[in-house]
Amino acid sequence: MPQPYDQSFKLLADDDPRAALAAFAGIPLEAEIEVEPADRELNLPTLRVDNLYRCRQNGDEFLIHFEAVSRYRTDVLERQTEYVRAIIAKHKLACRSYLLLLTENGVPDRLPRFLESRFGDYGSRVRLRPVRLWRIPAQRILRLRRLSLVPWTALMRTEERDLEEAASILARSGQAGLTAQMALLMGLRYGKKELFEERLAHMTTEEIIQDSYFYQWIMEKGEKRGVSEVLTHQLTAKFGALPPWAVDRLTNANVETLNQWAVGVLTAATLEDCLQ
Repeated sequence: MPQPYDQSFKLLADDDPRAALAAFAGIPLEAEIEVEPADRELNLPTLRVDNLYRCRQNGDEFLIHFEAVSRYRTDVLERQTEYVRAIIAKHKLACRSYLLLLTENGVPDRLPRFLESRFGDYGSRVRLRPVRLWRIPAQRILRLRRLSLVPWTALMRTEERDLEEAASILARSGQAGLTAQMALLMGLRYGKKELFEERLAHMTTEEIIQDSYFYQWIMEKGEKRGVSEVLTHQLTAKFGALPPWAVDRLTNANVETLNQWAVGVLTAATLEDCLQ
């Protein structure tokens, strides 16, 4: 089951695919290239990749595939190869496949340059394009001036001023959804809420403390609106658009219940299980 952090990448990349290609595939924003989302359902057997784009550049047509993982496991490379095989079988186009590693947990110091597999008379060789997010300077994102990418600075190589700038940008934007994404990714980076709060307290200026919806929303413990909005975003990322009954249940729940659901969403198999 996809983790909420992996789902975050899907949502952010879907909102602004051109920015995602600039940030993670190295294709500058000013490059002349057409990009459109491609069908991500891959059959034989049924597979669904994180993000897949059909691109046209200088008369050539090709696909760009992103797969985001929050925790590296031994089967990651095998699955990446399987995705590429299925993509090419379905679309019959060249494919550049990027493995977006959100954290360095468990990631080997060296990854193979190519992924090879053989099944009897059939063999495949796929170039591995790993993107180690923690090695990318946050300034690369901030210089692009694309709001949809700002939350990803939470997982990138940063200095105090970088996180401060990112928080300020989100505060001025008023985009609660992007604020929720940055909060979620900060949790992935620092592991525990207490470490995140300590880090955020040190990095935020007095002006941002006073004006930043981002800061107030995370730091005001027990504040129902903040907890409800984070939970709503997590549920939507995991289960899709919320039905009216779920929205009503979130609206009427107290803070203690919302906090219980926020923990339960990580392991719940269905929306009903989480909000019972």
